[in-house]
Amino acid sequence: MEKLKYPEAPSLPPEAQKLLSAFIDRYRYSSLGALLKGLVHNLNGSLQILSMQMELLQRMLSKEESKVQEQMEKCLGQMDKFREMLDRLIQKGIHDEQDAPQSISLNELLEEELSLLHHNLFFKHQVRLHKDLASPLPLLTGAYGNFSQGLGNLIQNALEAMEGSSRRELTLMTRVQGNEIRLSVKDSGCGIPEELKPRLFQPFLTSKGGRHPGLGLYLARQLLSPQGAVFEVSSREGETIFEVSFPLSGAPVGKT
Repeated sequence: MEKLKYPEAPSLPPEAQKLLSAFIDRYRYSSLGALLKGLVHNLNGSLQILSMQMELLQRMLSKEESKVQEQMEKCLGQMDKFREMLDRLIQKGIHDEQDAPQSISLNELLEEELSLLHHNLFFKHQVRLHKDLASPLPLLTGAYGNFSQGLGNLIQNALEAMEGSSRRELTLMTRVQGNEIRLSVKDSGCGIPEELKPRLFQPFLTSKGGRHPGLGLYLARQLLSPQGAVFEVSSREGETIFEVSFPLSGAPVGKT
């Protein structure tokens, strides 16, 4: 399977760069809105479960104490889910608003992106996830929001590629190779048509049609290239692998 290498994205004229920056800022708010809709859906489901458990609890007040305790534990479990969902949303908002360079654990960032995807019913119920995250990894340095949005787009692209596939497996792998950290995002989707491969990271390029505008890969490259990212892609029907290399610069080894 041939592997194509895509170096850093070409620089844009100043006015075009300003336009892109404004678009990315608006895109972040749009992504947060979609995330909020999914979280509200999940919260409503948990509220319904909590309400039913409380009704059962009321009916059992005159019965055995052990049964009451069991229902109480289920209610408390739902409350814990509320706290986790809200905490993820708050942390996502805080991270994405921080533009100053900071130390970033790639593994932690990936886990955060995956946890937020649990509002996506396709991912939650139809995709089998495999993770092979090397530990420990050196820390990267950069704008958290750029890493988050860029890698989030890569993962979303992999999910979209599997929508029409009978086998749906997403594999994420991190490793240190020489003076680089390498991330692999592999999907079992439709593959990339040969004629599109040379133009893969151009805006509005898509083979999916419909509601997919073809901006995910373009934005991923624009957001991650300033962090020194280099992309390599290999694809055939039933398997596509995006590999992203981030250069190391003597960063300390961090917690994953």
